[in-house]
Amino acid sequence: MTKSDLNTDNILDQLSEKQLDGNVVADILNKPRKFPTELIEKISIETALKYWNGDIDFADGTCIMNNLYFYWQLNPLHFESEGFSKLSMDCYEAFDAGEYRREEDGPEVNLGEKYTKPIIEEILKSINAIK
Repeated sequence: MTKSDLNTDNILDQLSEKQLDGNVVADILNKPRKFPTELIEKISIETALKYWNGDIDFADGTCIMNNLYFYWQLNPLHFESEGFSKLSMDCYEAFDAGEYRREEDGPEVNLGEKYTKPIIEEILKSINAIK
């Protein structure tokens, strides 16, 4: 993958397909020599925005954020860097919140709408990405 291939839409498409091995994620991110904190934050924000706007569904958003999170967790470069920014972690946790059915949730409850969407709204408002 060349630098010109490193665009957010291309990355999101690849990260949303399935749970990926860290080496595959590194390939998608152009095999960075240091942990790509800024790029991961940009991807996290774009994932949140696309989910908020209905351009991707919950399954795609959670897949993207899980791939980024586990890439960070299993990457030895993260020990030498800031790693996941607070904003990226907030986005990951927002999608994580919608992955689990609570005792009070019946099968008709859309977990992404109930748990993830309000957190994403707060995150995007906090960075002035939405009003």
